[in-house]
Amino acid sequence: MRDCVWEIDERARNRLWRRVARTLLPGRARRRLHMWFGDFWIAYRKDRRYLDRELMPAVGRRGGRALFIGCRKYTKHYPAMLAAHGSECWTIDIDPIAARWGAPGRHLIGDIQDAAIHWLPSSFNTIILNGVFGFGLDNVRDQNAALRACRLLLKKDGWLILGWNTNRCVDPLELPTLQSDFRPSAFPGLAQRQIFAKSTHVYATFTAMSYASGPIR
Repeated sequence: MRDCVWEIDERARNRLWRRVARTLLPGRARRRLHMWFGDFWIAYRKDRRYLDRELMPAVGRRGGRALFIGCRKYTKHYPAMLAAHGSECWTIDIDPIAARWGAPGRHLIGDIQDAAIHWLPSSFNTIILNGVFGFGLDNVRDQNAALRACRLLLKKDGWLILGWNTNRCVDPLELPTLQSDFRPSAFPGLAQRQIFAKSTHVYATFTAMSYASGPIR
């Protein structure tokens, strides 16, 4: 029965929430409650459960160092989850408030496009860039710049997990940097590209090409 509840169409649910909130709440309280409700709901969505139950454990099993880009309350358990598998997790977010949800002692406040300021090239085995395109990185120029930074930070054959909403940005497969510097790859037992019923969210996984195959421009 519980699973049936979460199957409610996202758009219909959001329309209902907005109508109720506009009727009952003043603007400031509505924004706070909307943020709380949104964070709560995201933790139970199919795409988030897939990240929690499939992709993040796969990252942990690879070991090494992982970088998680973008922090919210529902991501705060990821550093401990990866550490339990032997992977060292770092986090970065441009919003200073998000630091409370970052990796303790391994969180940086900043823009992923400026990653070279913070880390040396080839510093990470895996990078998770999820839910940032269309939510901060809103144009093709910035998205390409973020992918170039990811390639710079990744070791040769390092993994990139990319998550986006199809209604918020162009398909990243159309971005020149993704085409030239990464190749589609799948974790053992998982799909290279994963979609979800009644959701616009998509995950895709890639490995970094060598600099000879995909130079950093």
